[in-house]
Amino acid sequence: MTIYEQAQALQPYLAELQREFHEHPEPSRGEKETSARVLRELEKIGGWSIRTNVYGYGILADLQGGKPGKRVALRADMDALQITEESGLPYASRNPGLMHACGHDNHITMLLGAARLLAQNKADIPGSVRLIFQPSEELSPHGGAKGMIAAGAMQDVDAVFGLHVWPGLPMGTFGTRAGALMAASDHFSVMIKGKSCHGAMPHLGCDAAVAGAQIVTALQSIVSRNVDPMKSAVITIGRLHSGTRYNIVAETCELEGTCRTFDPAVRMLCRDRLTHIVQNVAEAMGCECEVNYELGYNAVQNDPAMADYLLHTASELFGAEHAVRVPGPAMTAEDFAFYLQEAPGSFAWLGVDEPGKEVWPLHSCRLATPADILWRGSALFTQMVLNMK
Repeated sequence: MTIYEQAQALQPYLAELQREFHEHPEPSRGEKETSARVLRELEKIGGWSIRTNVYGYGILADLQGGKPGKRVALRADMDALQITEESGLPYASRNPGLMHACGHDNHITMLLGAARLLAQNKADIPGSVRLIFQPSEELSPHGGAKGMIAAGAMQDVDAVFGLHVWPGLPMGTFGTRAGALMAASDHFSVMIKGKSCHGAMPHLGCDAAVAGAQIVTALQSIVSRNVDPMKSAVITIGRLHSGTRYNIVAETCELEGTCRTFDPAVRMLCRDRLTHIVQNVAEAMGCECEVNYELGYNAVQNDPAMADYLLHTASELFGAEHAVRVPGPAMTAEDFAFYLQEAPGSFAWLGVDEPGKEVWPLHSCRLATPADILWRGSALFTQMVLNMK
């Protein structure tokens, strides 16, 4: 049987496994039962040399092939999001306030499917393969990839690959590109300190809320007036909190947001301009401020040869129409970027859009992915290992 046929035969098993993971989501740094379930499955498959409790609940599993060759790493993330599920699925989350709204349940399942297929085809593996089951991908700006790497996940690895389910691509379509695929993601927070007073006598205080509003507006000028129009950047204020009562001038105002870029020079420009604007607007409004800007995930930069290799393998397995070179990157982020700094590789998107069905975005409380993508991801992972020269 071909890998295509072997993977297709696994579909009922994979669908059941994915539903189990979907029903029991766990947050970043709390993937205890998820990790235990992955371990049980790897032990049931057999043949894998397994290391547990890597950077928390991470797992590394190695398999030596029957032929000489390279070491290929395959990665899946395991954590869920703090979202109350409203998908209506019969296997919806049983853990209140938690949901696999970014599809990591699919990623775990596809990699376990690949683990089974690779064990079945061990004699044909040229070199060896390492599976990386990573915790805390959603814990931006820190994430779990750096911790896994520090613990040895990328030691002696020659190539690395990962997949992410992707609304916006047709079901079963693999999409990637050379170079930037996803953005760098930074986090910033601002605390503005003013002076409270009666709302009817604002001249006796210093209004932190007004200073915060001015800062929100002023920060939008960075992208429109400081960044080269031919380059991309996004600055979003996702949280603003100020004041305690309607008739009291606010003493404090808290802002929190994210900055997304691709170009390292643009990234530093945004950081420096943001800090400068916040400090000077606050001072002009008579307030003090504290700025905390954290560099988070780097941009996902695919190796051109490895991106081509992934698409070529997908095309051979599923047909050219199911392997597309996406025209541009997305402003979303992924800490898979750090693995790509250790070895050449490629990250790719796996489409989940079904004809005639409403498409819900990632991080939506209504996200539901078609089960039929699972065997496809497992097949691609396996074939990339077997074809590696």
